[in-house]
Amino acid sequence: MIAKPHLRNVETILAIGLILALAACAQTPSTPHTPAPPIGNGYPDNIDILKPGPSEVIVVINDNAEMVHSGMFAAETLLDPAGSYTGTRDFDPHWPGTSLQDYVRFQLEDGPVVKLYRFTLPPEQFAQIKERVDSAGATMPLFCAAKVQNILSGIAPFESVPDAWLVSPATLAHHLDVIVGSPVFAGACYWPNGASCNPRNTDISLETSGK
Repeated sequence: MIAKPHLRNVETILAIGLILALAACAQTPSTPHTPAPPIGNGYPDNIDILKPGPSEVIVVINDNAEMVHSGMFAAETLLDPAGSYTGTRDFDPHWPGTSLQDYVRFQLEDGPVVKLYRFTLPPEQFAQIKERVDSAGATMPLFCAAKVQNILSGIAPFESVPDAWLVSPATLAHHLDVIVGSPVFAGACYWPNGASCNPRNTDISLETSGK
């Protein structure tokens, strides 16, 4: 049976989209950074990540070979586009609920390359981000980084982050590296153990213990 022309067009578009997705996932950041802490010796089980502040935006980048993913918090509100975190955790009857620390531990199950980009915003800018997060809606698989990037795009300090249709978590991380590595301090990058992954100020560290 010969496929109808419009069906062939749909198949072509889907094939091109798949190729672009695979290409996006193959990209890696070009900005140098400190290496990820190795898994082992109680890490990451013993991490104690500082909770999000009331006007803090935190972007979590999982860039491991086994799996790549992007998610974000606006204060305590999680956006996990096309992610499996809550669906997996819901199977545990003793799960206490969503938290930044638990979300990062979940990402670390794929490997050590998990970074947290933390930005404390003025009330107006935070409110704009939070509104976008609350109205984000569902996300198709492979579009997690694009969803996060589009939520950030155009709002200070993310004016340099472009709108995106399909990007990899590594590409999103590169845009954020440019911001946190700029002379004007606008945020910072941390490994889950509190060590800096800031491309410019690699001696910065974060107290991970919650007060």
